[in-house]
Amino acid sequence: MAIFNGTDLVLKLQAAQGAADEFKLLHSTSCSLSINADTIDISTKDSAGFRDLLGGQKSFSLSADGLMDFLDTASTTDPEELFTNMMNRTAVTFTFALDVQAGHKYTGSAFITSLEVTGGVEDAPTYSVSLEGTGAILNPTV
Repeated sequence: MAIFNGTDLVLKLQAAQGAADEFKLLHSTSCSLSINADTIDISTKDSAGFRDLLGGQKSFSLSADGLMDFLDTASTTDPEELFTNMMNRTAVTFTFALDVQAGHKYTGSAFITSLEVTGGVEDAPTYSVSLEGTGAILNPTV
């Protein structure tokens, strides 16, 4: 079993419309991917008291948190770019993968559904972003 450090798991976004490259989120502290599958109940009186199910639609969502910084660098995606895509209602292309090596990854498109910036007294300012997938999520092997 291959165990890796969670620090190496990153969410990369192609935040700028028409950009050629994806960049990891600026000062990210955590990221997550959730994949769900709905079911359709097809139980009848002939089901002997048990549910019968069919597979339904699949969906996915992503989220990330990080330390706030409005200074963009050439190799990261900053919260201002996330805000622009959210306000323009444009989907972003993403990769959810290990940053340190090629291999297992998930890719697709998603809409930014939530963006929060928080700053407490004597605390580091943070941001949170939530994305809902559109279309299929791909799991290409490298």
